[in-house]
Amino acid sequence: MKRLLALLIYFICLNATAQADSANYYFSMGLFKLYKKQYKKAKIDFLKCVKHDPKHKQGYNNLGLCEMNTKDYRSAIASYTAALNIDAKFVEARFNLAYCYFNLREFEDAIEHLDRVVDETIDFADAYFYRGMSKIAMNIFETSCQDIRKASSLDHLEASLAEEIFCQ
Repeated sequence: MKRLLALLIYFICLNATAQADSANYYFSMGLFKLYKKQYKKAKIDFLKCVKHDPKHKQGYNNLGLCEMNTKDYRSAIASYTAALNIDAKFVEARFNLAYCYFNLREFEDAIEHLDRVVDETIDFADAYFYRGMSKIAMNIFETSCQDIRKASSLDHLEASLAEEIFCQ
């Protein structure tokens, strides 16, 4: 409930400063629809956002979230790549890109991006978990358990289960 209230306050403040038919207006509308899991409607708003402002990295990232949540991973990859072309150190977009590759079972690409996420952040449990699981899928057991254990030490529930299964 607090999260919804905070989102509504953010939405109202952003909307108060955003003019209709502007990138920020469409971004705020898309954000609200994304939160309500109206992915197809949110996607339309984020497309309008990035059309108005082609450098709106968060617009591309959220567009990717809409595409990822509808299992359109190839389109999501394009959106996250666009966000990373604007800001190569945009960790959220890089992790989301890696997650798409993971879901497509393109584990080498997933690992490549997860390596960068791990290098650029401290204690990102999901990055360690998915990197470890990608390595397991590729039969790279030497370092996979290091990642799984690190994610588990950061209280990642799935990593704790994976550690019991794969790392004993």
